[in-house]
Amino acid sequence: MLLPIFHQVLGGVLVVVGAILTPTPVPIGLILLTIGLALLAPYAPPVQALVRAIRTRWPNVDRALRRHHGKFPPIIKKTIDRTHPDAAPAE
Repeated sequence: MLLPIFHQVLGGVLVVVGAILTPTPVPIGLILLTIGLALLAPYAPPVQALVRAIRTRWPNVDRALRRHHGKFPPIIKKTIDRTHPDAAPAE
């Protein structure tokens, strides 16, 4: 019950901090941004659409996600399946 709320709050914080740190020389901002989006995507259709657009625009990202699909926790696996470029958009 509280886990989805925790994911959303933590994901939001990581996206904000990641966006702030993105211009720094060390790419920690991009890492935090990616983790934050991964935590938000299962619960927010607009984030799913963003991830789907990223996977469509950069096929290497899509290939990497599919290649490592089995190594992720179930919630991330579900997000990878939902955001596949050929999948129907979430409602």
